[in-house]
Amino acid sequence: MGFNPKDAIESVKDIATNAVERSADIVESAGYIIKGDVSDGVVGIVSSSMDIATHSVEKIKEIATGRDEDVDEIGG
Repeated sequence: MGFNPKDAIESVKDIATNAVERSADIVESAGYIIKGDVSDGVVGIVSSSMDIATHSVEKIKEIATGRDEDVDEIGG
């Protein structure tokens, strides 16, 4: 399967939507830090940031390969 511009646009929209939703979690975690719960706040920020990055990479793989499978599974 090749590159499909329509699917790419949908994937980019999905990446943006996910990032905005996770940003709310990051703001909430920042609130924990302000209230003095630094440990939980930092864990929440890192976790949400990693979720954004992971989701984005998965969607970019889909855009690049034109499918939902992992790039590593091409041969199998």
